[in-house]
Amino acid sequence: MQVKQLNLVPLYVMLLVLSVVAIFAMVAKSFGIALNVTGSMPDLVYQLGHGEKGSLVSFCSPIPHPSIGHGSCPDGSMPLIKRVMGVAGDLVTATDDGVEIDGQPVPNSRPVDLDAKGQALPHVRGIFTLKQGEIWTAGEHPNSFDSRYFGPVKFPRDHHNRTRKSSSGFVQ
Repeated sequence: MQVKQLNLVPLYVMLLVLSVVAIFAMVAKSFGIALNVTGSMPDLVYQLGHGEKGSLVSFCSPIPHPSIGHGSCPDGSMPLIKRVMGVAGDLVTATDDGVEIDGQPVPNSRPVDLDAKGQALPHVRGIFTLKQGEIWTAGEHPNSFDSRYFGPVKFPRDHHNRTRKSSSGFVQ
């Protein structure tokens, strides 16, 4: 009887690729680099800031929503990558027409009622003066799940290298 030999090369290649991706992700995270695997941002790789206006940040959504994929956040959702539009001291006005920060309209900030899967989105309305440790976020895509739907985000300045939520509610 002849023994059939298995070709394990494809398995080895797949394990090698997965190992390289995992190592890259760990090294990238230590340098403040985030990988985007969603359509909410146009690129795949982003350099994260420290919560300053105009920078990109990664954080766990303060509220759950089915439009967020599965990932490493405490509730099992994927961390969001958003641009910081407002910081401590800024006056944010959120209406049905969109968001203004210090009287300047935020592009593509008119909220939508339903996500891409047809599920209802919450709407945040009101006037907010951002406090120390709070930011207002916006996605690059008009349908992004951002502060229009959950309001200001608590975000310590040294946040970009933290990965899990502490008892204070901050993502660590």
